[in-house]
Amino acid sequence: MKKSKESFRVRLSKKAEKFLDKLSKKDRERILSALRELRENPFSLDIKKLEGTEFHRIRVGKLYRIIVYIDWENKVIAVLKIDKRERIYDRL
Repeated sequence: MKKSKESFRVRLSKKAEKFLDKLSKKDRERILSALRELRENPFSLDIKKLEGTEFHRIRVGKLYRIIVYIDWENKVIAVLKIDKRERIYDRL
């Protein structure tokens, strides 16, 4: 992975926005905080590439996961899905 001082742009899918709208204020803030950190320094989070795909997963506590696509060249992170850990991998 390439490290850079420039920040990334984070784009949320409609599905991810809809999921965030349904969360409690506390959980929404935790996820938004992770997304802000992702924008500034994606290497500071628990991020792993998903085997057999071009996607990465970000762990937010024990309960939530975020599935993203990272365009390193254009510095864009597309947030595809946000869901609970037990459901997110079934719904890829």
